[in-house]
Amino acid sequence: ITETIPPFKIVDVNKAWVDLCGYSREEAIGSTFKSLLQGPETNLEVAHNLASSLLLDDRQSDRNPEFEAILSNYRSDGRMFRNHVRVGPLKDEITGEITYFVGVFKNVDVIDSMDGGFYANA
Repeated sequence: ITETIPPFKIVDVNKAWVDLCGYSREEAIGSTFKSLLQGPETNLEVAHNLASSLLLDDRQSDRNPEFEAILSNYRSDGRMFRNHVRVGPLKDEITGEITYFVGVFKNVDVIDSMDGGFYANA
């Protein structure tokens, strides 16, 4: 879960994200996904398009900006992983204003194995 203004600082992560990315919750909060996860194989154009798509929203509309892509990111130990990222808004129930963005990562390095691969949701 991130703030709604650039640089989209992290306000919370779940245990699945911690397990996938290798950073503690304390390390993540206040940081950005860019500073923690991007590396040499991260497609910066896709990452930029993700951020740009979130900025296009006017904060109190019925429009729900969502973005999804496959990105190569890096764990805290430097190991690369490919993940399907989907980001969308969390809105205040009363005002309809977007208060946070939430992202879901699915590790695509483990999908489609012959023995019933799985997603690691974060």
